[in-house]
Amino acid sequence: MTANPPRKTRLEIFVSYAREDALLVRDITDDLKETFGVLLEFFVDSQTINQGADYRKVINDHLDSADVLLIIATGRLKESYDFPGYEVGYFDRSIKGRSTLDDGTGRHIIPLIIGGATPTAVLNIQGVIIQPNDVLSFELVPGDLSSEAKFLQGLKLDNPFRRMLLQLRDNVTTGSSIHLSSDELRALDQKIEDCAARIYKKVFVYLQGRVSTETFPERKLIVRTALAPLPADEDAILAKSTIEFVGRSFDVFGLPERPQPLTWSGFTTKISQSDIGRQWKEGIRTLVSGALSGMPADNYYYISPLQVEDSFRLFVSLTRTYNSGQREIHIYIVKIPPLKDYGDLKTTKLMKAVGVGLRYRSLFLETHSPFSAEVMWWTSVDAFQPTVKELWNELQRILADAKQARLDDPQLLLFIYGPGGHEKLDRLAAIWEEAEQNLNKMTHQIMAAEDAKIAAMKPAFMAALQHFCEKTEEMNREFTAKALQALEAEISRTLAVPAADTPGVAKAATA
Repeated sequence: MTANPPRKTRLEIFVSYAREDALLVRDITDDLKETFGVLLEFFVDSQTINQGADYRKVINDHLDSADVLLIIATGRLKESYDFPGYEVGYFDRSIKGRSTLDDGTGRHIIPLIIGGATPTAVLNIQGVIIQPNDVLSFELVPGDLSSEAKFLQGLKLDNPFRRMLLQLRDNVTTGSSIHLSSDELRALDQKIEDCAARIYKKVFVYLQGRVSTETFPERKLIVRTALAPLPADEDAILAKSTIEFVGRSFDVFGLPERPQPLTWSGFTTKISQSDIGRQWKEGIRTLVSGALSGMPADNYYYISPLQVEDSFRLFVSLTRTYNSGQREIHIYIVKIPPLKDYGDLKTTKLMKAVGVGLRYRSLFLETHSPFSAEVMWWTSVDAFQPTVKELWNELQRILADAKQARLDDPQLLLFIYGPGGHEKLDRLAAIWEEAEQNLNKMTHQIMAAEDAKIAAMKPAFMAALQHFCEKTEEMNREFTAKALQALEAEISRTLAVPAADTPGVAKAATA
């Protein structure tokens, strides 16, 4: 007959938590160690793993040998998405290999949830369901944190901290070789009561320092890559990334409510029906690419919808790398507010029209510009892709400015072009749209291309740019010149200045 393996002299408790809760977990486990002494052995990665050790192997070994997985979670939004979920899943698989302690009692999970909802990974672990009644959940009641005395009034006999301690006590008495006398059990029970009260007070301090509400005045996206090693190709990196929506970032994409984090393909599918879906996709892809290769000098991208007045500026506010190799890129989406207009509306719009026309001319038509066809031909292959990105970004900014200034206002166009001028304007606008679409296509091909292919693609892009400049020169020249003439006529007009004896002026002078 095979001899039964010796029973353990102490039980092993693996503590699983997110690093955001490390200080609270340290306080709780310190109290548990003081209460149980040699009866329990706790594994807490930040306190147990030696520097230089194989982190994942040490964790796996301790999960295999652990008798209890104690999960301490606070329900906060986590920034570290790497190990806690992994530990729960691994321990569940480990149970299948060794489902009982040496005396036949089961290895199990104790979830302690403090002030938040139970994580999904706890309630349903690969088909092994933990019933909600088995979760030790401490719910935060608004108003209970005004004072410690009021908070302690909620310390009921069946509070979750006392229940956790009693579960650990029962594990000790049934799953180890240590036999406690009646006096020792009574002493342990008293320690448990004292420990529950201490933990309760520490949780009070923790909850007081916890954020109750957060307001995000601006919209933000958080792009999380897969765990390392990352693919070399930027599109492959995005394909394995997820996007989280912070604040009201979802509404700019026409989504009715904030979704759960989406995969890149899920996100692009949802915005594909939008008339600016391609702009959003390229803007995010460009910023993520720049952030992964080192923060670029031009850390911004403009989104200018064709049918919507709102324009947006995107920029990377934070790039974070975790020990696991996962990368996070935080992208703010800031609505560009239109400049406030003062004085006569006609003069103001004409001034903006002249400004947009001259800026377009200086960027694309004048030979001293780095984006003119003449200069772009001489741009080196290494600098060609970033120059194309900057060119496209500047064009989007011009279009955003034109849209915000409402330069397509029929009354303004009538004043600039005069009666009958719409026929020529319609013809030039059709030419512009065809040339812009062709340049748009070639630009996005360059921006998505691998470095080795840029040289071969350069002639086709340059042909599209030259065509664009040639076809839009007449429209820009006509628009800018006529807007200047209209502005000159307007500002040459003598303004009627109120006389000094006007009642309003006299009253203001004596005020």
